[in-house]
Amino acid sequence: MSKKTCFMIFVIAVIAIIAAFILKIGAVTSEVEAVFAAMKNPYVAGAAVILALLLNKQKHYWLLMLGCAVIAAVVIQLVFGGAFALWPIAYKAIAFMVYVYLIALIRFMW
Repeated sequence: MSKKTCFMIFVIAVIAIIAAFILKIGAVTSEVEAVFAAMKNPYVAGAAVILALLLNKQKHYWLLMLGCAVIAAVVIQLVFGGAFALWPIAYKAIAFMVYVYLIALIRFMW
């Protein structure tokens, strides 16, 4: 992913989230709040940061990160969350990918 593409995705995502909160679109705001709640989990943040920094020079970086996100979300949910539930796992995987994306964005900005 190029620097320009990464930054444009960030701008579009921020504008869409702000517009959804201003217009009070519940379908979007509730999902964004759930992802932000999952981002508060220190295990998700730690796993995302460590794996993003360790694997940042790999050829298929985003596919690796997507696979790591799903595996980490399942493990974190089963070990610390109790039961195997689809939505908490999905929110944790999305939160993982948000951290990975933000690390890539910061790396591009340097």
